[in-house]
Amino acid sequence: MQNPKRQAGMTMWGMLFVLGTLAFTLFLFFKLLPPYLNDFKIKGALESLNRQPDAGSMTVPEVKEAIRKRLEIDSADDLFDLNKILTVEPRGKMKKIRINYESVVPMAFNVSALISFDYAIEVRGPE
Repeated sequence: MQNPKRQAGMTMWGMLFVLGTLAFTLFLFFKLLPPYLNDFKIKGALESLNRQPDAGSMTVPEVKEAIRKRLEIDSADDLFDLNKILTVEPRGKMKKIRINYESVVPMAFNVSALISFDYAIEVRGPE
């Protein structure tokens, strides 16, 4: 049998630990959310290019312009220099379009988080 006078519950230290863990998790979530939202925009721009029927016959400047226009619509065009992160590699009748970039997020004091993103699509060129 249990003693009805015995208290049950969390101590102050236990509550502080739970609240601290929750606060740290929320801190990480809100610090890392913007780079991932921008990443969804980049990924969406690449997928929209993949859906275009003439993507395989585009030149490199046309590919960059198509992606830049999509990023401009999504309000992310000023965040990325496409000349540095976009590469187009011919592979026979196919073209491989790759976007590879890193995002550095300052966390606290001299601690930063480095997030790497790498996406590639293959489109069929003109026959």
